Amino acid sequence: MKKIRSFNISFKQLRLNNILKLSYNKQGVKKSDEGKFKEALEYFTKAIELDPEDSLSYFNRATVQMQTGNIPAARSDFKLSESCGELVLS
Repeated sequence: MKKIRSFNISFKQLRLNNILKLSYNKQGVKKSDEGKFKEALEYFTKAIELDPEDSLSYFNRATVQMQTGNIPAARSDFKLSESCGELVLS
């Protein structure tokens, strides 16, 4: 019984992390659209911390890095986005 409870907690935590990650990405896009690039970068970084394998978070952060002129950071994030696998745009 203990294993099932542990699995349920882990599954719930994964779902919560996914919801938070999507929320951070959405907020990052909103801030970027408003020209608040520093805040956008913070949101995308939070999303990456929750899921370091999420290509969309890296792609979004790279896009903002390009807008701020930080080409080396953008290049790095674009490469990380590629290495995470298929980019799924929603």
